[in-house]
Amino acid sequence: MAGNIRGTMVLSLDLELSWGRFDKVPVNALDAQSLEERKHIKSLLALMDRYEIPATWAMVGHLMLDSCDRDQGGHAHGEIRPRPRFSWFPRDWFCFDPCTRGSLAPGWYAPDILDWIREAQVPHEIGSHSFAHIYYGDPECTSSIARADIQAAVEAAAKRNVVLKSFVFPRNQVGHLQLLKSFGLRTYRGATPEIVPWTKGALRRGANFLDQLFALPPRKVRAEEVMPGLWNIPGNHLYMTRRGIRKYIPIASRVLKGKRGIDRAVKTGELYHLWFHPFNLNFDSDMMLSGLEEIFSYAHQLREKGLLDILTMDEYARRLEREKRQPPAPSLRVMPSLVRSSVM
Repeated sequence: MAGNIRGTMVLSLDLELSWGRFDKVPVNALDAQSLEERKHIKSLLALMDRYEIPATWAMVGHLMLDSCDRDQGGHAHGEIRPRPRFSWFPRDWFCFDPCTRGSLAPGWYAPDILDWIREAQVPHEIGSHSFAHIYYGDPECTSSIARADIQAAVEAAAKRNVVLKSFVFPRNQVGHLQLLKSFGLRTYRGATPEIVPWTKGALRRGANFLDQLFALPPRKVRAEEVMPGLWNIPGNHLYMTRRGIRKYIPIASRVLKGKRGIDRAVKTGELYHLWFHPFNLNFDSDMMLSGLEEIFSYAHQLREKGLLDILTMDEYARRLEREKRQPPAPSLRVMPSLVRSSVM
């Protein structure tokens, strides 16, 4: 590793609880998993404190609420207009919203988790994962729908004295970037590059499985200013769950993949962006947390040696803005007389 080059590590987390998968998983199962997830979030925060690892916690805005009520028509969040509607989900998007308070529905409200994050020793960033986990990149998500959603997220955050600067798209479906900028956000996490871009379905899943199994170095990514003042900071390492067939991928492979990503960032002065959902820790949680501890410890050691910066998404975007404004270093000009004398 070249000692005069500093790499950058970014960690972002998709905090969504029951909002993240109600269109795919029975609500009762999600509520139980959310209770389990809370325990692992506490363990994860303790681990981050131990190794001084800051993260961008991209939080579904509804989770910041203490409670909510139905309107006179019986609708949850009837103030959000137009409503998100998708042909593949024929019900109202808020149909499972319990419209109660957090103590009775901890999968749908999480102001307590927000407090845990803000009270941690390490200063984390609170980012946005939309208000209700709608898919901004879906063709049926119009600009008006996205605007109403992000407006609700900004307002929920403001009530908690949180200013949103970073955005993580639900299901990594990027869309409506101009809206992000108009609401004051300055960075988002772009999609992780595909291992084999032309694959789909089972072939894509197989390629991802083998990539994780053999701990191939994360794909090279670079932050990009997609429009003035808005930066794409792509992810390049999903810390994969141990659920299902993925349990056959050893924890050592996940750790080695992370270390290889950090090493390349240090060697090249570029980016390693680790991301996952806290619910990914619900399966084989002790082993998953031990793997993260190895990655965090390794990153901490390299930071102590002056080789690595560990930043939130917003911190990285602000650094990129500063670097953009810096004048280029003056080029060295060789005087003709010196050239002549050197060859005489």
